[in-house]
Amino acid sequence: MAVRVLQTNLNHCARAQDLLFQSLAQWMIGIAVVAEPYSVPPRDDFMGDMDGSVALVTRAAAGVPPPTAVKKGKGYVAALCGEIWFVATYFSPNRCLADFEQFLGEVGELIGRLLPRPVIVAGDFNAKSTAWGSPATDAKGATLEEWAVAAGLALLNEGTAHTCVRQQGGSIVDITFASAALARRVQGWEVMVGVETLSDHRYIRFDVTTPRRPLTTQAGWTRSGVAQDGHSPNSTGNCSGRRR
Repeated sequence: MAVRVLQTNLNHCARAQDLLFQSLAQWMIGIAVVAEPYSVPPRDDFMGDMDGSVALVTRAAAGVPPPTAVKKGKGYVAALCGEIWFVATYFSPNRCLADFEQFLGEVGELIGRLLPRPVIVAGDFNAKSTAWGSPATDAKGATLEEWAVAAGLALLNEGTAHTCVRQQGGSIVDITFASAALARRVQGWEVMVGVETLSDHRYIRFDVTTPRRPLTTQAGWTRSGVAQDGHSPNSTGNCSGRRR
């Protein structure tokens, strides 16, 4: 089983937010990371940060009920969905490097408190780096790279497709990270080129697989006929029944 995740920036556009919800239903998205939403309605399945710049959306119809815990600050919101913490972020391109460093410090402290649970960190960081496909690395990109390594996060971005497309050119500023163990369970990360969003940002979509648990029957036996303690029904523990 997998949880499907969608990540985007709506640029505060009402029509883009309406289209987003249509897309969430069409693709059976379980969790959406939404930077610059048009609005954050007061609902249990729609969690915003402290200044309305980023939000998380969960969809029970796709098997993801509202989170059991939520933490938020300015420019970030985190929600515990099942075993995984999802952290959505947004940082304005108009703010300086010192502000960016302070912002990352706050998010880093939060992640430190969330670990060792699995963590996904996704959002529009407005930072550029060759590590995630930009042609050059700027000061914020270098800072974000160092921060992610220190936080124990693995980069999930793949390829060089622009995540933001404007008349003056495109850029890759929407970034996805995961804690190291969880990164191995992320599949199909992609920028959805050619899909209409009614925003200047493209959708990013990926799946997070959930660990398989053995099916049990009566008395704690698994479907394979092995007890949860590792012994078979006829085992005595000393191999005395083995043929010679």
